[in-house]
Amino acid sequence: MKSYYAAGKVMLIGEYAVKLGIEALALPVRKGQHLRVWEYDSPSEDSFIYQAFDNEGARFVELQLKLPFVAADFESSDDSRFIRQTLAFTPPSFWKEGKSYRFETQLEFDRSSGWGSSSTFVALWARATGMDAQPLQQALLGGSGYDVAVAELGKPLVFWICDDQPHWDTWSLNPEWTQEWMLLNPGKKVDSRKSMESVAQALGAMAEDPFMMGQLQKMVDALKNAGQKAMLESGLEWWQALLASQIGLPTPYQQLNLSPVKGGLCKWLGAWGGDTLLINRTFYEAHKINFEAWQSWAWNDIVINE
Repeated sequence: MKSYYAAGKVMLIGEYAVKLGIEALALPVRKGQHLRVWEYDSPSEDSFIYQAFDNEGARFVELQLKLPFVAADFESSDDSRFIRQTLAFTPPSFWKEGKSYRFETQLEFDRSSGWGSSSTFVALWARATGMDAQPLQQALLGGSGYDVAVAELGKPLVFWICDDQPHWDTWSLNPEWTQEWMLLNPGKKVDSRKSMESVAQALGAMAEDPFMMGQLQKMVDALKNAGQKAMLESGLEWWQALLASQIGLPTPYQQLNLSPVKGGLCKWLGAWGGDTLLINRTFYEAHKINFEAWQSWAWNDIVINE
């Protein structure tokens, strides 16, 4: 048996604009996904078995197929279809004649968290089968690929796309500045692909505006090199306000009908509308009655800053 692990992620800044070449700042979380692979002699015919378990140990996908795999029927659940599509992109040379395989994944975080159940799976599958994770991500999910990069490296990074190729570099965040930060999850997941599609036209117009593109990158640079906590938090608020004015999506203040608070921080992370909300203690104390039903974590308990 071989085992693999990939870390989940949060994107602090760069949402949507990362597809246009603007840098994104992303960090791994202390929860991820495990993959275990068994290879054994086939008793009769070669086969592939896959089982997926959520963070509470409940099985949500079970699939058994004959090998060699034939990409034929995708008329099944979304999760099962995703596995079949992944198999279709896997080199036939990986599967050995006379051998059968069992793949088993186990999540450590809730599937609705937006922390990367799909991207960690792609990173794990690529590692186990000897594939390049970034092309596999593009074939299966599209997107920028920042989440797969975080899953592969398990470290905070600056991620950008240049000439249609992903690039990344090291980065870190001062944990003293994030001591009062919290992550909140409303218990529903936003499909980042659908979210991107909904703002595609606005993003296209933004890409054609050199001034706006320059402003966004300057804001990322300022946040990347922020010299104090107040600069970081105010910069995150300014980024969100500027981006909202361009893409036409509501900020969390608008969507959740919350009033800004002096010294407060409230920002969607990743796809806007329900995955993960970043707030600080000042904002939480002013609005905690609104978050009684939400899951919450202290940022420093769940995010790897360095």
